[in-house]
Amino acid sequence: MGRALLLTMVSCFLFATAPSRADEHWVYFGNRATEPGQGIAVARFDSNTGRLTPGGVVADINRPTWLLAHPSLPVLYAVSDPAGDTQDESSVFSLAADRATGKLSVLNSVASGGGGATHLTFDASSKSIFVAHFRTGHVSWLPVASDGRLGELHAKQANYGTGPHRRQTSPHAHGVVVDPSHRYVFAADLGADRVFVYRFDSATHQLTPGAPPFVSVAPGSGPRHLAFHPGGEFVFLVTELSADVVSYRWDAKSGRLEQVQIVSLDGPSFTGTRNGAHIQTSRDGRFLYAANRGAHALQVYAVNEQSGKLTEVQRIAATGKTPWDFSLDPTGRWLIVANNGSNSINVFSVDPATGKLAAGEGWLPVMQPSSVTFLSASE
Repeated sequence: MGRALLLTMVSCFLFATAPSRADEHWVYFGNRATEPGQGIAVARFDSNTGRLTPGGVVADINRPTWLLAHPSLPVLYAVSDPAGDTQDESSVFSLAADRATGKLSVLNSVASGGGGATHLTFDASSKSIFVAHFRTGHVSWLPVASDGRLGELHAKQANYGTGPHRRQTSPHAHGVVVDPSHRYVFAADLGADRVFVYRFDSATHQLTPGAPPFVSVAPGSGPRHLAFHPGGEFVFLVTELSADVVSYRWDAKSGRLEQVQIVSLDGPSFTGTRNGAHIQTSRDGRFLYAANRGAHALQVYAVNEQSGKLTEVQRIAATGKTPWDFSLDPTGRWLIVANNGSNSINVFSVDPATGKLAAGEGWLPVMQPSSVTFLSASE
């Protein structure tokens, strides 16, 4: 399918009628495209059937590579990361969602605090958003008002360090998460081969290095994204350059990470370019899901909730190329993946007993999709 035809199909989709049941959600897709008409797209998702009903492009945001939903308000956040090597500061947008139509309207936008904003995480306790910046290696802290609007920068920190790979000549903050104690934010840095730990204080708006300030990973690994286990005792890291999943035990009292295990996404016979992308745990914490861009695959691991160790359960073709991101739907019965290399969104069903995935029939064309985010369609 040609690029022009894909653009035409996406732009010509009509808005779906309003969902009428609590089991239907709006799902939004960020992307890496920069041409007009390629902003944030939406679809209605039926969690009973796994069906996607396209709703078109609903926000004309330049290169909205990462999206994040507010945990309680009908508000979506999007980074805007202009393509190229510019060191210009990126922006973060807050957008109000119409629950009846899925359409978005801009509430406001603010400077993100660095260049190449690439990932967001929300902390409900402090009403904050933290931003990872790939180009400049910064981690920044933005306040969120009661109506979901973004405030001006509270604080930021600069990661530091390099690695042996040609892409590691400077720090590249790629993913951020907040720990369950709501006192620390972690930053996975692809360029520095480190997971940085920062402490934040809601009263003083201070963002300061932890003690110790980081944990190192193997040289050339390229840390990308992090995910906490629901129990809060373990955190998992996926590396991009080495395509590993690393599990850590987290002690919030001492502010220390202790490595538990390293699992390779690829077997010893793999001859392609290793390329890990994203991870997410199931809501019950029994399974961990990983996107393997190098092998164009999705992988499932069982989580030992006492030790934090992982055991592979399944690896399955992503039914597209270069799975950039994915998200489990709010029911946990479906997984939607953004296959960036094939310009497609694909749906998988999830077996709640085994954690295994099965390719579904749901499919949508979206140019260079890079993020999948759900928002409830009901009050």
